[in-house]
Amino acid sequence: MEKKETKRVTTPQESIIETPQKSTTKFKDTLFRELYKDEQRAKELCEATTGESFPEDAEVLLCSLDDALMRRYNDIGVAIEKRLLVLCEHQSTINPNMPFRLFEYVALTYGTRLVDKSLLYGRKLIKIPTPKFYVLYNGEDELKETVLRLSSAFEMEGGELELVVHVIDINYERSHAVLGKCTSLKGYSYLIAKIREFTESGLPRDVSIGKAVKTCISEGVLADFLTNKNFEEVCDMLSYEYRIEDELAVIAEQQRTEGKAEGKAEGKAEGKAEGILESAMRLINKGKSLQEVTDLLDLSEAQTKQLHALA
Repeated sequence: MEKKETKRVTTPQESIIETPQKSTTKFKDTLFRELYKDEQRAKELCEATTGESFPEDAEVLLCSLDDALMRRYNDIGVAIEKRLLVLCEHQSTINPNMPFRLFEYVALTYGTRLVDKSLLYGRKLIKIPTPKFYVLYNGEDELKETVLRLSSAFEMEGGELELVVHVIDINYERSHAVLGKCTSLKGYSYLIAKIREFTESGLPRDVSIGKAVKTCISEGVLADFLTNKNFEEVCDMLSYEYRIEDELAVIAEQQRTEGKAEGKAEGKAEGKAEGILESAMRLINKGKSLQEVTDLLDLSEAQTKQLHALA
């Protein structure tokens, strides 16, 4: 099996670039998630975002949720030395519901990966890793908010629960300080910047992706990671990231259009609901979890029940 994979990596790649590749896997990962399945890269990212520093041989536990059966997963969850827990989400659009989503993720992470729940009923205080939350944003729109708070969603002021999410703009050309502290994140940002550059020059997106991957390898950017993966798989994971972005853009435009026309016809609300459910199913079929789709589209309780039945 290893010989086969090596042979495909070193094959001339020109012909592969011209033809979009289809994945045969049931559960798709983005390239971003795949990049940070490596403990040292994950540790580097955590130290860059939080400003903390740990020894080279620090214990690193990758604890991202990855439950295809429940259709629930998050991008990056890393515990270091059982002292720090960092949850990161990578987004090209900003979702104001991220604090609530991360609230759910952190509770599940503690309960399933880090804490023996049978000890919670004893008299001794159970110590847990200190949590930090980040959204790594690489959308093309200018970032307006750098901090998102769970309390912003409260119906009344004075709630006694808070979760703070720091939003970091990781676009290569915007040169955030975090990129200078994290080689892998800077490399990923450069790869995305090259894809955009080639696409804007008129090349089809699939061709741009392949050309950007080749450029990074030749320039030594993420070279070890990219050459150790199958070329077709790398391109497919990147294509998947963009297909999700396209779907979200279509849904956003659809909701804007329907919002303007709402109330003009008696059947408009019903048609709108059906359209949103169709959009939700498209996102689920492209790998988004039920929870993510519910949050992204702000589904009502009735729509959520319908979606669960359909999925």
